[in-house]
Amino acid sequence: MTNPRNYPDAISSAETGRTLRRGVKMLTIDAGGHPFTYGQPGWWASLDDPQDKDGQLTDEDNVIRAAARREAKASAKQAALTPLVIRAIREGCGLSQQNAARVFGGGAKAFEKYESGEVVPSSAMMRLLLLAAKHPALFRTDSGEPLVSEDDAELIRETVRKSSVERIYEHIYGS
Repeated sequence: MTNPRNYPDAISSAETGRTLRRGVKMLTIDAGGHPFTYGQPGWWASLDDPQDKDGQLTDEDNVIRAAARREAKASAKQAALTPLVIRAIREGCGLSQQNAARVFGGGAKAFEKYESGEVVPSSAMMRLLLLAAKHPALFRTDSGEPLVSEDDAELIRETVRKSSVERIYEHIYGS
């Protein structure tokens, strides 16, 4: 495990006085009746005993905890793309949340909401994100500006929209 801030390997628990050692403990949380297991960094009295919850987390460790909760909720909803996957795709394209919203659409706060798990992207947005995952160079930036022009981005969004509508019409009208 990396130790970016040179944390001590061991500390004493403020609550119990037990020795806590820095490491990653596998924890399972419940999200709507669906168990989700993840690795939680922190100081722990026991890394191996799942019943022993005596531990201490830093702010950075709590970021992992919050991300795991978002992933658990998305997993319980059987989301095709989880918040962390959406963030990875956006970062792989070299886009800020604001630039991603401008390139992909969805509004100024769209990616903030997708990456927090507050909003699940539409099926059209998911297809566009999958395209970006397969071909990030189409969306990657060098100078902070998207390589795809706004006209090209709109053409891509419109094409994705049309493909969705055509499939819906096929099911309704059988053509």
